[in-house]
Amino acid sequence: MTIIKKTIEIPADRLLKLELESPDSLPPGKAELSLDITPEPKPNGKAIMSHFGCLKGSTAFGEDSVEFQRKIRAER
Repeated sequence: MTIIKKTIEIPADRLLKLELESPDSLPPGKAELSLDITPEPKPNGKAIMSHFGCLKGSTAFGEDSVEFQRKIRAER
């Protein structure tokens, strides 16, 4: 079994025209195709908010992360 994943856009008319290039490892001839369509999850405000403040206390910038952000804002 070979799994090919491709992100697609579902059009308003819901008519899918699927064109996939199969790898050389698949021999020509009949094959069974299974299609699993999973909509992308909508952004969750709580999930996004969980990232705010995550740099506080971080040494990733070699200095205080909050002070680093203030410097960037001041440069604008």
